[in-house]
Amino acid sequence: MDILKKILICIYNLQGGGAERVLINFLNLIDEKKFKVTLLVLKKEGVYLDKVPSHIKVIYGFKTLFGRKISNKVLKFFDGKILHKIFIKEKFDVEIAFLEGYATKLISGSLYNSRKIAWVHADFKNYHWTNKMFTLDEEKKYYEKFDKIVCVSKLCLKSFKNIFGFEEKLNVIYNVLDKSLESYDKFNFKNVFKEFKTTKIICVGRLEREKGAERLIYAFKDVLSCGNKNVTLFLLGDGSLREKLEKIVNTNGLSENIKFISFKENVYDYILSSDYVIVPSYSESFCLVIAEAVCLNKVCISTDTAGAREILNNGEYGVLVENSEEGIKNGILKVLNEDFSKDKYESKLLKWSYNFKNESIMEKINELINFEDKET
Repeated sequence: MDILKKILICIYNLQGGGAERVLINFLNLIDEKKFKVTLLVLKKEGVYLDKVPSHIKVIYGFKTLFGRKISNKVLKFFDGKILHKIFIKEKFDVEIAFLEGYATKLISGSLYNSRKIAWVHADFKNYHWTNKMFTLDEEKKYYEKFDKIVCVSKLCLKSFKNIFGFEEKLNVIYNVLDKSLESYDKFNFKNVFKEFKTTKIICVGRLEREKGAERLIYAFKDVLSCGNKNVTLFLLGDGSLREKLEKIVNTNGLSENIKFISFKENVYDYILSSDYVIVPSYSESFCLVIAEAVCLNKVCISTDTAGAREILNNGEYGVLVENSEEGIKNGILKVLNEDFSKDKYESKLLKWSYNFKNESIMEKINELINFEDKET
């Protein structure tokens, strides 16, 4: 009987973000007959906590409310080697930091002769969010400890290389999608918006500053001011800005045309029930929602970010707009114009979706994990 390769995967928490959802997708696809996986969640919080597959062993860094309050201070203060000793009590063949930040710092501190892999989901050129945690030199020293660094898009790799280097360690592997997506019935779904007789545009994502929901609301207000009243915008997701955004909508008299929907585990019926998907983000390395929309044959309007440009192939497979409030407004006006040919985009998407098949993506990940054991 073959000995299972032991893998440790570390992530900060399991909140409702794209990287966390990708991790759940990955854990559902990994071959449990070949790999014994342990998941270290540094902070026990998030909507995906109960979505981890049962065959995955889960350990938590900070479980209690008190522990969660002091967690960032501990993670920031202590050296990576000390953090690794505190949280990890056994040896693994492969250790993966699945997100930038403290997970990367901790895994970089491993003294075991393991293969260390870092996943990079951020476009560091436009959204270097970890610079609030580390100096550039500190972060570079962490990445120096890894054998391989996985970037989720080509432009993500380019921005990482320009800042940190390590070209010989870099790989591009697209994010895996929910395994149910490939078999999802695009023609027999639950129409959740059937009472709306308008053009329906949906934005799926966390209601945080970097996702651009606030500027989307103001852009949509301008669209309505142009006389386009027969259109509804749905904002699906939760986040720290929700109360503020609801106030903006109500104050500006937009509640008839803008609707908020709380976080949903399965967003596919909502996407399929809409006419268009819109992504107003300031920065995206690989936008999971766009990839899902492509696989569901749904036309996207997106700001010009690294991930959107790559997935939509420079606008060939979706409407790519200037990364601004004005650009978002113009993108919406474009699809509302009677001359816009949605059918043309949809026919192209049928073929383009094959680029995001999980089987080929998992082959690349397995090749990365299935290495010849490092010499001691």
